[in-house]
This record gives sequence, C-alpha cells and structure tokens, in this order.
Amino acid sequence: MSSVFFFPQLAELGLRVEATVSPRVEQKMVYAGAGSTSFEQARKDLLHLANLDIKTERVRRATTRNGKARLALTRLLEQAFLEKPIPEQLRGGPADQEAPPIAAVMCDGGRYQRFDRGEAKPESGSFWRESRVACLLSMTAASYGNDPGSDLPDFLKDVSIAKKLAEIGQVQGENPVAQKQTDQDQDSPWERGEMLSKEVVASSRNWKQFGSQVASQAWYRGFGKATHKVFVSDGSSAIEELQAAWFSDYTSVLDIMHALSYSLAAARAIHSDRDTAWQCYQQFATWIWRGEVDQVIASLAEHQQQLGEPPADASESDPREIVRRSRVYYSNHRSRMNYPLYREKGYPLTSSIMESTVKQVSRRVKGTEKFWSSEGGEAVLQLRGDYLSTSDPMVAHWKRAIAAANGFRTYRLSA
Repeated sequence: MSSVFFFPQLAELGLRVEATVSPRVEQKMVYAGAGSTSFEQARKDLLHLANLDIKTERVRRATTRNGKARLALTRLLEQAFLEKPIPEQLRGGPADQEAPPIAAVMCDGGRYQRFDRGEAKPESGSFWRESRVACLLSMTAASYGNDPGSDLPDFLKDVSIAKKLAEIGQVQGENPVAQKQTDQDQDSPWERGEMLSKEVVASSRNWKQFGSQVASQAWYRGFGKATHKVFVSDGSSAIEELQAAWFSDYTSVLDIMHALSYSLAAARAIHSDRDTAWQCYQQFATWIWRGEVDQVIASLAEHQQQLGEPPADASESDPREIVRRSRVYYSNHRSRMNYPLYREKGYPLTSSIMESTVKQVSRRVKGTEKFWSSEGGEAVLQLRGDYLSTSDPMVAHWKRAIAAANGFRTYRLSA
C-alpha cells in the first residue's frame, strides 16, 4: 500500500520534502564539495567563509546527489544526440545555438584512485585509474592570409625552454644547464584567435564511451556548424582513435610542444656535448616550426644509420631507441604538423590550457589518501567540469531543482 503526502509550504519555497537546508545553502555546500580538496576541507570552508556549521557527511551527500542529477541529464542529452543521423551529428547543432568562429576540442587524461566496497583488490595491486578530461573552446576567427610568424620564436630558441620540453618528453637524465621554469599560460608569442568560452567535460568512463560524451557536448555548443573546427592533442593513440570516431572532420593539430620535446630528446641522444646538442635541437625546431617535418625525419634516419638500430631489449634511455622513437613519432604525425597553415588560420598550436584544466580537475580527485567509489567519483568529476565551464551549467541546474520541488512525497507504508 502506498500513500502520497503534500506539503504546499515546501513547494512554495522551492524545497525538496527531504531537504534540511535552503536551496541557497545547498548551492554553497555543493560548490564547496566539488571545489575544495576534500569534503572535510569543504566543511571548514563553509564554516570560515559562510559561517555555516555543516557536517562533512552532509556535504558529501549533497554533492553526490546533485552530481548524479547532473549526470542523469548529461546521459539523456547524450542519448538524444546518438539517435541523430551521422551527418547531423557531424555538421548540425541546436537551432538556437550559434556556431563559434573557431571550434577547438582538446582531450587528456588524469589520475585518481577508485575503490568500491566489496570489490576485490585489483590484480595489479593498485587502485589508480585514469580520469578523462576534455576542453571545448570557442575562439574568435583570426585568418591572416599568410603565416604571421615564419621565424622560430626566441623563447623556443632559448635554453630555458629545455626543462619544460624535457618534462613533457620525460627525457632521462639531468638537464645540461640550470634553467628557469617557463610558463605555458603566458600570452602566446604567435598570433591566434582569442578564447571566447571554455566548456569542460570530465568523467571516469573509458575513452570510447567518453568520446560520445564529448561529441554530444560539442554538438549542443554548435561546434558541428562551425566553419573552422580544430582538434589538438599530444598524439596518443587513444585520443587519436577518439578523434577518428567522433571528430573526423576536424583539422587535426599535433601539440607543437610535444613535437619539440621529441626533437630535444633526439638531439641529446645524438650529441653528448650539450652545446652541440642544443644547436641540433634548434635546427630540428626550426624545421618543425616551418612545417618541414620531412627534413627532420631524413636527418634522424641518417643519425640512426650512424648509431645503428636498437636491439629488441634496448632500454628507453638507449640513444638508438630514443632516435628511433622520435623518427617513428614524426613519421606517424607528419600530416598533423602543418604549423604554417595553422598559424595562418589562427588555430591553437598547443594544448597548454588542457594541461592546466587537468590539474584543476585532479586537484579535487587525485591524492594518495583519496579513494572514490564508482558513483561518487563520477558525480564529483561531472560537477568539477560543470564549475570549470564558462557557461556555468549549475545555474540552470539549480533553477530546475527548485522548480521540481512540488511538495509531494511518495513512499510505501509498512503493512
């Protein structure tokens, strides 16, 4: 037997029947829960910044509940997108959504620990899993008619860039000279379109499932209708497969910083003298900047012949293996390295904004002491992406939540 009870006073206030706080307070709880480094830290933030004394568990429950609600809507929109014909998925979009002058998509992965109660310990002994993050960037058009920067920028010639390139390429050994940290978030030294908005998608789904989620979100932003569409990545196979499946009509751009990191690694492997190695890197970098990748490949092939092919059991630090790996990398991605054309059209050349976004997401979910359930982790990743998005989808979420508070509660009475 079931009964329905009506609480009109709660409906008038926009409160759920089960609510213990006002909508305004719940918004603060969820914002803190999704943005602080932990739910405990969220409790402290609420106490010191909003004078709200709320238990940690209540913050966690409110955050997870609203994250699941956002997920449910995201999945409904994704399903509606998947039911559309492929031409509409690729080139269509909502009638009321204008296409951005330049639509840019970037993807990368982060890390977090997942553990569900009752689950057996993984065979690897590690609970670390990969999170997936995407940035959908709307940019202004900036077509110049010709390459506005044919000369290699000075900062890419300066030895101070070596540390950052070594970190990107995970080059073994110490850096040859003392270097200062470079800031990838500085203003770009080359011309490009300006960013109008950034939407962030974050999930624990595998790359195949994540691809449809990203494509769905891009479609609702009018990306399919854009004249200029760009996909920037570091060249990893998983992200390349995602692009081929969901963004095949986008211009594919290899992050130039990742491309240069292989140049530095190869130059250091070829020459033991640091000055000679730096001169070699500068030559490789100049060719790459000018889009003359075939010259880099030919030069690496000559050096490979001099060094010899690496044996099957060669270590990653073996100079012969480093040169071989660089040569294969450029051969595989040469079609994605037409940087003069990309500069002419004002396209982004790096995914530095993607890397910084992954760090912002990881700040919430990554940590040796943090373990997430499948549901809880996915809910917080959804909210983290929402709060990092320019459009602030949580504003609409709270309006829907208040409107849905109709004052009714249905539950089953015991016999």
